Amino acid sequence: MHGMRHQCCRLDCSLSLMTKSKRQIIAFICGLVLVITSSSVFSAPVLTLAQAEKMALVDEPGIVSQQWQMESLSAQSIADGQLNDPKLQVILNNLPTDTFEFDQENMTQFKVGIIQQFPSGDSLNIRQQKTRKQSELLLSKISDRKLSIIKEVRLTYFEIYYWEKAKKTIKQNKQFFSQLVDIVQSMFSVGRNNQQDLIRAQLELSRLDDRIVKITQNINTQRSKLSRWIGAQNSSQTLATQLPALSIPVISDDFETLSQHFFSHPKILEIDKKMEISRKDIELAKESYKPGWALNVGYGYRDNNPNGTKRADFLTAGVTMDIPLFTANRQDKKLLAKEHRYQSLKDTRVEMLRQLVANLQQEAANEEQLQNRHQLYNNLILPQAGQQTQASLVAYQSDRGDFADVMRAYIDDLNARLDERRIAVDHLQSKARILYFTSSFNTAE
Repeated sequence: MHGMRHQCCRLDCSLSLMTKSKRQIIAFICGLVLVITSSSVFSAPVLTLAQAEKMALVDEPGIVSQQWQMESLSAQSIADGQLNDPKLQVILNNLPTDTFEFDQENMTQFKVGIIQQFPSGDSLNIRQQKTRKQSELLLSKISDRKLSIIKEVRLTYFEIYYWEKAKKTIKQNKQFFSQLVDIVQSMFSVGRNNQQDLIRAQLELSRLDDRIVKITQNINTQRSKLSRWIGAQNSSQTLATQLPALSIPVISDDFETLSQHFFSHPKILEIDKKMEISRKDIELAKESYKPGWALNVGYGYRDNNPNGTKRADFLTAGVTMDIPLFTANRQDKKLLAKEHRYQSLKDTRVEMLRQLVANLQQEAANEEQLQNRHQLYNNLILPQAGQQTQASLVAYQSDRGDFADVMRAYIDDLNARLDERRIAVDHLQSKARILYFTSSFNTAE
């Protein structure tokens, strides 16, 4: 746009040599350019990217739900470390059925007993450790969800920014084409222009209307998407006019180096915790080879003899023990299943590392190409589009070009500016994806 100011100034010396109709067209072009370039930005409350990221993480239902699950497992781990409640046993033994008299027979007694079960080996402590690690697993899931939310908020914010900038740019050009249609139509009505110019101007105006409708639809879609994270009221706010610069670390080409960086990524930490839980399952399966047992202590009360002499009460104590003799189809298979599960998780970890490294390298290559394309547009394509517009306008002034060339040049310049904005936003979105992968990297390195 700034190049058009100079373009309008250069036209002043040749306006006197032009027909009145052409002077009208050029005057409107220059007037619109000056309005566009000198328009002031309305000062209003804006939604910055940092604010959107903060809003998205405040009381996010998915994160809150996982935090409650973590609290639940943390409390459960304490319970899992405790012995089962003892069982109370109340028995009336050997009561005669002919008289139902408690003092008739010597063996009749009222017995009260306590049974306490003890799990095999160190199962109790291992089970408690397993539940605690399940609680720690949710920490990795929460960290990954936070990173994913930040990435989605950034991608959506940048997308809204692009479409609103595109809509603003097209509306500015629509104003120019609307005025241009009026001029061409007035010229055609007095026979000073051909019908083809009028139809072409009207067609391009209709196309701009269609593009604005599509862009508005895209804006509404993206704002609805953003409202999922920050609410409908916040997502409808005006975005900041300037986007923040995202800084990304240097991405190594070596697979082993990148793999080591990913060891602290939430995706890998999540699998590591699952492997630790699986190892506890293996330990529990090994403990099942040891016998579990139960202690039974009872006291039997007997009434006096019918003649009044006392009978002795009974004290009972016993131990019940599991005898794991037939382990081939039970303990052995259970242990084997847990070991296979652990091996599966090890391979899953390797697969996840490869996937993360490959995705990062692919995104890094994409980011590099977008940066090169952005530089190409700024250094060559945009200046060339401006030069083409200026050349077509000068040719039209000197009767060496026609109206269609002027319109085509302005449309090409519009498309080039929209493409440059699209590439710039795509570049930022690529950086946002890279930051999701490199969140655990040592940025100093």
